[in-house]
Amino acid sequence: AAGGAAGGAGRTAQAHAAGSAAEAPRVIAACPRPGCGGSIFMGRRGYGCSHYKSGCSFVIWKTSFGKTLTDATVRTLIEKGKTSKLKLNDANGNETSARIVLKDPATGALELEP
Repeated sequence: AAGGAAGGAGRTAQAHAAGSAAEAPRVIAACPRPGCGGSIFMGRRGYGCSHYKSGCSFVIWKTSFGKTLTDATVRTLIEKGKTSKLKLNDANGNETSARIVLKDPATGALELEP
């Protein structure tokens, strides 16, 4: 029984929906997949595109390289293509200092760059 803005909330709803994430997921960035036009938001297990029902398969998993990614880290990845150096686990599980790079903007595939 939450009181909601039923009328013309439109694009300003984001500012008012701080406590109701289920109604309007917080947009992290625009989807980088060419021609998509969707928005990236945080889901249960990862950051996905609002156009997933239309076939966009872009996703960045919340836990990548042994680190739980933050909204800010994912935004940087999408907007700049890579993060600053972070303490991560490589493919063998060894701790390393590296950047996460957005290898494929169409799928969200990531890789490490020393």
